[in-house]
Amino acid sequence: MAIERITPGTIEWDAYYANHITRYQFAAEKLKESRYVNLLDAACGVGYGADHLSGIDGVKITAIDRSELALSTALKQFKKPNINFIIDDCHTLENASASGPFDAIISFETLEHLPYPEQFLKSSFNNLGPAGMLVVSTPNQLVSSPGNALNWEYHEKEYTAAELYSLLITSGFTNIQLYGQQLNLKGKIKNELRADLNRLWSNPFVRFGKWIQGSLRGRSFNAVLKETIDDFEIIKFDDAADIDRLLLDGPFVLIAIAFK
Repeated sequence: MAIERITPGTIEWDAYYANHITRYQFAAEKLKESRYVNLLDAACGVGYGADHLSGIDGVKITAIDRSELALSTALKQFKKPNINFIIDDCHTLENASASGPFDAIISFETLEHLPYPEQFLKSSFNNLGPAGMLVVSTPNQLVSSPGNALNWEYHEKEYTAAELYSLLITSGFTNIQLYGQQLNLKGKIKNELRADLNRLWSNPFVRFGKWIQGSLRGRSFNAVLKETIDDFEIIKFDDAADIDRLLLDGPFVLIAIAFK
């Protein structure tokens, strides 16, 4: 699973960008199919996802985050005429609402951070136009924190597919489609090789040798066997039970498309 927030120019960006942008590519295809143009990217972080979505013909994007630091990076790195980066709270979407109602709201890896996820989903429902679409993702609790012992410092709660489905239903959404992001065969092989390389790297003699080489060359190290977009696949499931019964073998990220 990818880390919480990635920033251009860091080793984390190099390592995990493909993991994150895969979800925005998925959303972009769904938005093109529906010809939705007035979009909200909620919890946009540093803005690379909004930047990707901005390439869809005719779109106008409102991209919000509660972090001023993240938005300052977004404005430096991903400023576009059709993206409006503004500070806002996902629970209320108060500032974003001035640009609504929206054809679609996209929010990836957000629900698990919120003390009151129902408020965000109900605010999203209220800020969508007729037949508006919500696209959300969240870690699959059965994979990321098996036994329900949270492994991520800033997560309030993680969800099973059944819990995510129920949360969307109680927030008023209908026609809910469930997907999962997972490693394909190529990605699994790379992941195993990466684990072997990291175990080798943990050997203190190897680390010392690498440090000497890096010092002599005067450069830092890149990510080890970094993830690429073709390491992942997003597949559709018939229902939540089909995902949850896979337990640790299920997708590491749950994705839901829901309609008003």
